[in-house]
Amino acid sequence: MSSVKFFMIFVFLLSLSSSLFTFTIEAKPNYLNNVCSNNTFTRNSTYQSNLNLVLSSLASNANGSDGFSNATAGQNPNRVYGLFQCRSDLNTTTCQDCVVYASTEVTQRCPTQKGNIIWYDECLLHYSDSNIFSTVTTNPSHSLMNTKIPTDPTRFHELVLGLMNASTMLAANNTKRYATREGNFTTSETIYTLVQCTQDLSSDDCSRCLRQNTANLPNRNIGGRTYYPSCYCMYELYDFYNHNKTASPPPPPTTLSPPSPITRPTGKKRIASSVIIAIVAPITVSAVLFVAGYCFLTRRARKKKYNSFSDKIGLETLERRNTNAIVGFNFDGFLFKK
Repeated sequence: MSSVKFFMIFVFLLSLSSSLFTFTIEAKPNYLNNVCSNNTFTRNSTYQSNLNLVLSSLASNANGSDGFSNATAGQNPNRVYGLFQCRSDLNTTTCQDCVVYASTEVTQRCPTQKGNIIWYDECLLHYSDSNIFSTVTTNPSHSLMNTKIPTDPTRFHELVLGLMNASTMLAANNTKRYATREGNFTTSETIYTLVQCTQDLSSDDCSRCLRQNTANLPNRNIGGRTYYPSCYCMYELYDFYNHNKTASPPPPPTTLSPPSPITRPTGKKRIASSVIIAIVAPITVSAVLFVAGYCFLTRRARKKKYNSFSDKIGLETLERRNTNAIVGFNFDGFLFKK
């Protein structure tokens, strides 16, 4: 039975390692950009110890943070301030994965800088040697755009601005500082907008940050995004966020002349079915191997035991017959008796 136990342990470890490997790959967030500060610290210094404490705290808090958390460590001049903000349409697991990954990658990209802001599709992480809490920070920034131009740029620009202004009002009055709005560009095309502030900002500060952000959006293209440390705005001609966590009423449709066809960007936006299959498949295969192997080895062990028992019975019978024999032959062919 030792071989059976060994096989069981082997299959279990194979299944566990395959599942964890698949999960680790899929948990990596989509990196956008980062900016390091000019101030530096010495390795193995008090500031670095405080920074490690802050990053560790943020990573731990991501599990039940409702998408936002901040932390501090140390005393001036070695005090460190840090925070993270996840997109509010994402679930807790995605948020946690992003923050944990960011807390490691941020020190690799800025190993001795006292401040850093790093953006992903799923979250942002920001730390500094100065107080960044409840303060509007618009520098540095990062912008992305779709280079395609709509057929009617002026009307498209007006519609984007209207949706952004409506989203800004909703976000400023939402405790999560988050909102989305949608509007029809044509009968077959919809503009999707999303805005978010860090949740430590006041209503007025969030509104101010988003309005400044909107003013710098590349909004004459069919898609654009601008990221600040304190807020970000984005719009696309495709559905890029989860609707089950949005608190935005749909706007009345607005139609114009049909523009050129949309080229939707490729890539995953949510957990696809292929990801689920990749996670479940190794577990299922391992389970089947486990059952098949266990049945085979168990049957083999029983058969071996049965054959051994049968051989023993046959030997005892043969010995008993030899003992009870009365008549036999010698080598000369004469009868003899025992």
